[in-house]
Amino acid sequence: MLGKFGKMMEDANESIKKSQEMQKKAEADQQAAAQPVDMQDPMWEPIEGITLDKYAEITALLGKNNVMGVEAVNAFAESKGVKPGTWQVVQNGWVARMGKNEPVRTRYGILYNEFMNT
Repeated sequence: MLGKFGKMMEDANESIKKSQEMQKKAEADQQAAAQPVDMQDPMWEPIEGITLDKYAEITALLGKNNVMGVEAVNAFAESKGVKPGTWQVVQNGWVARMGKNEPVRTRYGILYNEFMNT
């Protein structure tokens, strides 16, 4: 019985430690995202002529308008200024940058929400 209790306490302490580490990382990510960014940094360069702001607008409008299917999505994106045949490249590029850069991910989230709510 005491062995099981000891194991439960170890597990609880480990869970607390992991939770604290996750909280510290979340706080660090928030602080990093709040820092001024250099808009000349390559992470902000347009992909196939599409800025992050335009990408956020298009993806929000795709959702708001329930645009579905590859052909319909491509046609919609092209109607918003995406060069024909490049939407997948644009999408893959911005998703990859968001995966690597917290400021890009944060700005996208803010812009996406703004476009969804306008």
